[in-house]
Amino acid sequence: DKALLLASLHHPMNDQSNVPSWARAAEPLVPSVNVASVKKEVRSSIKEIGRAADEMVRLGRRRGGPGASEQLLALSTETRERARATSQTLRAAFGAVDDASPDHAALVSLSEEFKAAVLRFQQEAEAASGAAAPSQAPQSQPSLQPLPPLKPLPQFAGEMSPAMDIEAGGGGEGGG
Repeated sequence: DKALLLASLHHPMNDQSNVPSWARAAEPLVPSVNVASVKKEVRSSIKEIGRAADEMVRLGRRRGGPGASEQLLALSTETRERARATSQTLRAAFGAVDDASPDHAALVSLSEEFKAAVLRFQQEAEAASGAAAPSQAPQSQPSLQPLPPLKPLPQFAGEMSPAMDIEAGGGGEGGG
């Protein structure tokens, strides 16, 4: 029996080099996530984004002082990168938890806080960038005109009968 066991261990079917890498991966097929560490990381990002929004307000009050535009750009770039990374973290966490779990509910709440922080930052950045560049005249918006009503192409004009026109009240089949 021992010889049979040893022979089976050295059998070519048990050789790990013949097994594809995906089949011998040590990682689970469904990624696991440590929700507590995700919460901690996202909350830290929310605080940093809030600080950046506060800094945007402060820079906006300087009214185009020396270097304000460069500082606004650097702060905006850094904060956008942080927001992207946090968004990826949240997406990965959502993908790893069951939709009906308490962890999912906690992530939804955290995601809403994150969205609110990013929205506030965006609003403050837009306000500050307008205040930091007073020398630039606002660009005039082109006036928008409504489009004329569509007319059927001549080659198809006779093909639509009122009975087929759903918008005119015709029902198509059965005269509804």
